[in-house]
Amino acid sequence: MPATIERAPVKTGGAGPAILDRPLVEKDQRKAEEKAKDRVGNEGWEVRIYNDGMNTREFVARCLVQIVGLSEMSAYQTMMQAHQNGIAVVGRYVYERAEMYHEALKKNGIICDLVPVDEDA
Repeated sequence: MPATIERAPVKTGGAGPAILDRPLVEKDQRKAEEKAKDRVGNEGWEVRIYNDGMNTREFVARCLVQIVGLSEMSAYQTMMQAHQNGIAVVGRYVYERAEMYHEALKKNGIICDLVPVDEDA
């Protein structure tokens, strides 16, 4: 004969089962973490170069070919856009790649920045 444990009956006071709502804070934190994760992993980062008086146009175009891997024509067009307008977008990449290009361009003396792109706009 199996052993059984005798328990006193639980009194509910006539109320039904208790229902707990999920905390909203936890849900909001999860969404913020997912958004931050998306920001790092998606193609939402632009590398931009600026016109400067120190680097020759040929040097800038050569750096774009060697570092970023642009074709010579695309590198020339990007360099000319920066030369004429003061700023040019090199490309839009995932965060890790954009950061790598940004650091390598800076190391070669190219004035550049790395900016997140709002994809909702």
